Amino acid sequence: MLTFTEAAARLGIAASTLRHQVQVGRLRARLIGKTYVITERELARYRVESLGQPGRHQADSTRTADSPLKRSQRRSATSTLQA
Repeated sequence: MLTFTEAAARLGIAASTLRHQVQVGRLRARLIGKTYVITERELARYRVESLGQPGRHQADSTRTADSPLKRSQRRSATSTLQA
């Protein structure tokens, strides 16, 4: 059993990030006394499912922001059509 601080240190992320992941249901934790703990197995599952893309959860990966290159390509295509 690991505390948020210990688990976050193993993952290289902030403990507040893990708390948020528990709050939104992406990570399971147990309350023992006044301390939330995460099992080694749950931490391993979370690492595999969620840390493939830093800053984005796996479920969010279907929504991709336009890159500046794509926007510029779209602008040049639009300007070509208007000309």
